[in-house]
Amino acid sequence: MNRNKRVFIFFGIWILLAFIAILLNVLNVDWTKTNYINAIFIIVVLGVLQGSVMEFPMQTVATLLIGGETRDPQRAKCDRFTILLNYNLLALSKDEIDDCLDNMFQAFMGNLSPNVSAVLVSATGAQELKDYEIEVVQKYRSLIYDHLFQEGVSFAEEDFDSINPAHLEHLWKLYDDVEKSVFITEYLHDICDRFAREFMVIHRVSRVLRKCGQYQDLMLLSEGDDLAFTYCDREFYGRDARPYSEPLFHDSEDVNNIFGRKFDYTLVLDGDTGVPDGCVYELLSIAAANPERGIIQPAIKLYCNDTDTIFMHIEAMRQSIYEPMTNAVMALLGQSAYFGKAMIKNKIYIERVIGTRDNLIERVPVDVLSHDTFEAALLQPLYAGSAYLLEAPSFNFVTWNIRERRWNRGEVLLAMYFWKNAVGRLMRWIQRQMKGDKFNPTKLRTESHLDFVSSFIAYAALRQMMMKPFLLFYVLIHISVHLRYRYASIIIVMFLVLVFPKFATCNKKNYKYVIIETIASILQFTPEAIVGCVRFVKAVQANLGANVKWIPQRAVEDEFRASNCFISSLKHLWGYSVFAVICSIIIALFVEQALLLLVMFTTLFFLPLYTGVTSLPLKKEVERHFYKTNVEIATGAAHTPGIYRSFEDSECVNKGAELDII
Repeated sequence: MNRNKRVFIFFGIWILLAFIAILLNVLNVDWTKTNYINAIFIIVVLGVLQGSVMEFPMQTVATLLIGGETRDPQRAKCDRFTILLNYNLLALSKDEIDDCLDNMFQAFMGNLSPNVSAVLVSATGAQELKDYEIEVVQKYRSLIYDHLFQEGVSFAEEDFDSINPAHLEHLWKLYDDVEKSVFITEYLHDICDRFAREFMVIHRVSRVLRKCGQYQDLMLLSEGDDLAFTYCDREFYGRDARPYSEPLFHDSEDVNNIFGRKFDYTLVLDGDTGVPDGCVYELLSIAAANPERGIIQPAIKLYCNDTDTIFMHIEAMRQSIYEPMTNAVMALLGQSAYFGKAMIKNKIYIERVIGTRDNLIERVPVDVLSHDTFEAALLQPLYAGSAYLLEAPSFNFVTWNIRERRWNRGEVLLAMYFWKNAVGRLMRWIQRQMKGDKFNPTKLRTESHLDFVSSFIAYAALRQMMMKPFLLFYVLIHISVHLRYRYASIIIVMFLVLVFPKFATCNKKNYKYVIIETIASILQFTPEAIVGCVRFVKAVQANLGANVKWIPQRAVEDEFRASNCFISSLKHLWGYSVFAVICSIIIALFVEQALLLLVMFTTLFFLPLYTGVTSLPLKKEVERHFYKTNVEIATGAAHTPGIYRSFEDSECVNKGAELDII
């Protein structure tokens, strides 16, 4: 069965189920006792809510029918391709720099090859932190040199057991035909020095397009453009435009090293992203067999160890449990979303997204946060679930909520561009009234026209965000409608979202974790009708220009680690508990048949307690090193073969590999 037919059947069944749900809602209303306007309103609200919820059972059915196993894409020889491992950072502290460069070091050394380079593209503002980035890079260069020198000596002595097998395959075997004494005296220093210099940091001049602009400018630098020509037109971008022919990066040896080398691919990464050993080779081989794809999207696996919080482990469990559904849907649609961390083919990206000096395209809006949606629509990402990147889950519910609020703001901005007349014009008008002279009118130079599948993928997060207001509407108005089976609709919704998907993923090996995750989901997501709406309102306020306080996630994590987690939970969430108590008292005194409301407010009241409990570490805190620490850098203890630990060797594969809980 071809892709189009599969997609047609998938969405046809979805529409049929949504129609059946609406019909059942009509039949469930006692029309003899209910006001017609109230009844029609609740049917519409339920129809939208249930129509969105049908996404989960449809994914479940797809998984049961076509299987949720990880697909292994076609591969080909990739020896000729060059790639930049691109970490992007806007640092506010030295700890962020340490963590980012540690991850970059692991990625570089775990995927060492003459065709692989690593660069941190920094948008850091403070000069002190910029200098620190350069200082830490120099330390890592020394580590790279020393480690490779020792491996080179071992290679010359044919002591292959002390050499990383991947290094032996991709580097040292290239010198098999060189006489060993000549190799030591004439080759080894240059080899070590060259690889050390491929570990780089460059500082961007502008902050246009934020992270997306960082790797766009990196691609242009690689192509031989070191002066700005994109997003310079004030007619389109107003005050957000940057000066034409402004340098893309502050001058440095590393900038000169990248200039004009025309790298084939860029692996875009965040500061907290881990790249397992060998992952880059795997992605390049997949790309070689799929040259028409602009993005190769690996899976993103959440990792944690026993000293991380209970919440982090629940998040990792949740992702592992739902992974088969992701595999099935991506296989069904033949296309993936772009998660903001993936391997991009530079030539295709520049042709379709950026453009040239003579033919500007600039498809990504200058003020957008969720840039990956526009890029995915143009580059048709291929989902490569057999390869994966690693990322730490949110520390606890508070940091998860902060992240979701930031993403919601991005989705609201997307809605302004997706529906520029229905949403965009209204939002721009309100922005103009609220900001006055500070309002900066911007336009999109080139619009992206999404096909049906791309639209479905692009609107996924937007659909989930909008479920929260519709769920709250239903909970509030259901008391004004006489229903034959009052709680049937909401029970079905919760069943379809939280329980039914487990039919496709639960097995003898993971059933205990499925039960734990389901209970946690009930406690965490039942209050989402209110918490999610608060996030949505704050996201809209932020886009309209109102003063909304955004708390950095790292600051929250540090606060929880430094104090009692229950007290910190109350500090951030006490308002929800107070609101729940007041509303519950009013409901108990004045509202009949309001069990659903009381359940929602009860879980809302206990949200700080849930947050406090899940902020506890799974095990007592001990010295943590998933991989080499900065103490080892300072003391030189890491200057031995095998200094770095692969992510696979760390405790991030918790709960045992046989359970597939990552």
